[in-house]
Amino acid sequence: MKVYLFLIGLFLNLCLFGQNKYISSVSIPDSTKKISKDSATQFAEIIQASEMKRMVYYLASDSCEGRELGTKGNDRAADYIAHEIEQNGIPKFGLNQSYFQPVNFKWISWDNIKLSINDFEYKHMWDYLSIPKENKNLNVNTDEIVFLGYGIETSKYNDYKNLNLKDKVILIYNGEPTTKEGKSYLTGSSIPSSWSLNLDLKLDAAKRHGVKCILIIEDKFKELVDLNRLKVLSPTVVLDIDEKPENEIVNVLHLSPWVTTKLLGSSLKKLIKTRDKIKRTGRPQSLVIKTKLGIEQHKLEQQVIGRNILAYIEGSDKKDEVLIISAHYDHIGMRGKDVFNGADDNASGTTTVTQIAKAMQYAKSIGKGPRRSVLCLLVTGEEKGLLGSMYYVNNPVFPLSSTIADINIDMVGRIDDKYKPNGNYVYVIGSDRLSSKLHEYNESINAQYSHIIMDYTYNAENDINRYYYRSDHYNFAEKLIPTIFFFNGTHEDYHRIGDDPEKIDFNKMEKIGRHIFLLAWKLANAEKRISVDRK
Repeated sequence: MKVYLFLIGLFLNLCLFGQNKYISSVSIPDSTKKISKDSATQFAEIIQASEMKRMVYYLASDSCEGRELGTKGNDRAADYIAHEIEQNGIPKFGLNQSYFQPVNFKWISWDNIKLSINDFEYKHMWDYLSIPKENKNLNVNTDEIVFLGYGIETSKYNDYKNLNLKDKVILIYNGEPTTKEGKSYLTGSSIPSSWSLNLDLKLDAAKRHGVKCILIIEDKFKELVDLNRLKVLSPTVVLDIDEKPENEIVNVLHLSPWVTTKLLGSSLKKLIKTRDKIKRTGRPQSLVIKTKLGIEQHKLEQQVIGRNILAYIEGSDKKDEVLIISAHYDHIGMRGKDVFNGADDNASGTTTVTQIAKAMQYAKSIGKGPRRSVLCLLVTGEEKGLLGSMYYVNNPVFPLSSTIADINIDMVGRIDDKYKPNGNYVYVIGSDRLSSKLHEYNESINAQYSHIIMDYTYNAENDINRYYYRSDHYNFAEKLIPTIFFFNGTHEDYHRIGDDPEKIDFNKMEKIGRHIFLLAWKLANAEKRISVDRK
């Protein structure tokens, strides 16, 4: 009966995985055969589930307070990781003889924000929305605004034509003008132009014409607030060098339909007629609206110092070339008394990188270290917009021209709904985007040693999740450094308080960690560095 059930299970697995074009084939080794171990597999076996468990349980404990950038919990986690690196025999390096790369951040929040119409004050995030990072300090008191259609400036359609809007407040619709049938006047089809998809185009046009402030009518206001809630309720974090100069910023407020009605008053019918004429003719129309409007926007800014963590294993004859293995160690912190421990996101990746560094250092300590240097890079600020890795690629410890690849690890400790209860898989993203050889190496290592299902679903160019752009490897890819990103998919505890250590599959983590070590070992020891052959 057991044999019968096994055969049924095997058949179902083959049906499930065999026909998916995004999943690489996996040859399952005969467990009855003894496989002779080379030095690489011996070093990989230094990566142990028990050690991973110990680290994850600390990093995802309440004492680290969710590891949010700029908090004591984040500092505590960074100190712990550095201590682990030191205990593993990896020396400090650089001019400062340190494991840390300091990163200067700025926390930005609203100190005071007000919108009043005819002396009645409306409520932020209920009636209108304004995001601190996108604005400068501003006071406005005016008795007129200019309705400017959609705020678009192209050779084909120009809302700004023949208008002087210096220091004016303008009111525009989101999106772009369309016919009654839904065709865009800009593209001639139902496909919207970039003016609907990229707000910066409208902000840049307003800036060119000296506009003081833009008010945008948002039909889907509640959805917009939900999408941007954390950007307002939690301080926005930027790199201290990352903000636009104030003379390049045009202030913007997003208005709910009901506040727009109050703003327009008796001019509402005129505006609707003007908008309908734009839609009917495809030609720009403007309208001066008399109204009493007051805006106050004042920001609170605070300097914060974060730390990237560096574990450097110097190579031998090719030591001037560097392989980076990265993961972010920050998470989203606390909300009230609730601690978001982030065991999978990304204590799992942080631990995996640290254990790979340990195995690399052991190989070096017995005289069999990698030919190329390996930098294990634990970055901060990923949850705030990939900021730690962005800082690194703009302030690299080693020249980017000498950096051969980045292997990025983000969430490798859980099993998603697609694969439950089978943890023998990993999603692979980006391996073939810049270098065919990187993809080839990953596949050959898997076929020879790991025998893990390599799922490339999220590597598809049209993947709606856009994971390729959402973790730290992307900052390296933008610099044309080949990258590969390992990921277990999301789950019900993603960015929730239930992402706890007891839900981690440490045997899965161990297997993925060993595979990544073997891939890194191949990259670090190959006769020729991999090259960029795809762009």
